[in-house]
Amino acid sequence: MAALLFGLLLLLVAGLTAVLGVGWLALLPLLVALAVLAWGGLTVASGRTPASEIRRVDQPELLGPGGPDDPDR
Repeated sequence: MAALLFGLLLLLVAGLTAVLGVGWLALLPLLVALAVLAWGGLTVASGRTPASEIRRVDQPELLGPGGPDDPDR
């Protein structure tokens, strides 16, 4: 959600800069905003979410009693 708001803010800055007559200065925020939108589009198209990446992480083997380094195990 923060990336979406950031992208919209950059589009707003680029639009205001272009309207105020400093068109060359609008290129940088416009390119960054387009990159954010492309990144979001690729994320949506792949069908993955940040939470799905976290769910795929293997469970860690914790050290301690009964762990892999316990000689009495």
